[in-house]
Amino acid sequence: MNTYRLFIDLPVDPAFSHSLFKHFDRLNLPWSKLKKVEARDMHLTLKFLGETPLERLEPIINALSDIKLNFREIELISAGPKIFTENNPRILALALKPNEKLSALFLEIDQSLAEAGLAARDNRGYTPHLTLARVKEAARPEEFEAFLNWSEQLGGWVSGYFELQESQLTPRGPKYDVMQTFDL
Repeated sequence: MNTYRLFIDLPVDPAFSHSLFKHFDRLNLPWSKLKKVEARDMHLTLKFLGETPLERLEPIINALSDIKLNFREIELISAGPKIFTENNPRILALALKPNEKLSALFLEIDQSLAEAGLAARDNRGYTPHLTLARVKEAARPEEFEAFLNWSEQLGGWVSGYFELQESQLTPRGPKYDVMQTFDL
């Protein structure tokens, strides 16, 4: 059976991601223990679909195409550094300030795919963030003090569309291909 490893995201403005990494790279961190995300690959995941059979691709595209919102863009603003699993650091991320438009888009995508029987509802709640690096070997929380104290005003970006992407896992890291874009 042919499958695609799919997720839905909001693209990140390239100027924002390059500026973000310019500041991130200056931090005093245990870089040998980290696998940094490439600036060009940065995205804001809205929903991870995982391994998806080929025959579900068209229905997913149709369900996402039918989403109608009462806004045409979303402003996304950084809220500061966040470590997922603080006692056992696994992911360094930039938290984003939640906003009504982003929440509405997430709920519409979640509901649309669930009602069409294409994906399970997400009951964990949505925590908007941008992954900056993954911790690839054991590290103590105190090794990331410079990251947690990072307080530069990083700003944000505006997005007017979302994407359905395929993620192919390779030895060099994930390779992303946009399969379809959807205007807000």
